[in-house]
Amino acid sequence: MTQNVSKSYLVRRIVVRTAAGVWQHRGRMLLAMAMSITLFWYVTSRPIDTPSALAQGAPTGAASDCANTVMTAIASTSTAAAQQAYQCMTPAFQQTVSEPVFVQQLQALRVPNMTIVNRLGAYQAPAGGTLVYYAVDTSGGSVGYVVSLGPDGKVVQIK
Repeated sequence: MTQNVSKSYLVRRIVVRTAAGVWQHRGRMLLAMAMSITLFWYVTSRPIDTPSALAQGAPTGAASDCANTVMTAIASTSTAAAQQAYQCMTPAFQQTVSEPVFVQQLQALRVPNMTIVNRLGAYQAPAGGTLVYYAVDTSGGSVGYVVSLGPDGKVVQIK
C-alpha cells in the first residue's frame, strides 16, 4: 500500500511536530533562552580591550610599562625587545652597563621553554618605588621574577 503525500502536508507535519516538541520542553527552552540572553548581554557590555597577560591588573603609567617591557624582553628572544628594555633601565645602570652586556644579562635571566608570563601584582613602597611580581610557567615548572622600579618608573633591579 503506497500513499502519495504532498510537500505541503510534509512541511505542515514537520512544523506541528516541532511545535509540539518545543511546547513539551518549554521550561528547558525558556531556561536556555534566558541563559543565552544573559551571556549575550555580558559579552556585549564588557569593554572591548584585550589586555595581554603581562598587563592584566596592571596600573597604567611608566612604572607598569617599564616592568612589562623588561619581562617581555626576558620572555622573548628579540633584540628589539631587549633594546626597549635597556631604555627602561635607570640612567645610573645605563652608564655602568653597555647595551650588549645588558642583552647578555637578559639572556642569562631567561628560562627555556617559557609558556605563560603572568603579572601577579605590584607593591608601592612608601619611598616611591614599586616592586612588580611575575610568575612564569615553563615546561619544567614555574619561576618567579621581581622587577624593582625607582620613583621615576625606571627599572632598578631584576631578580
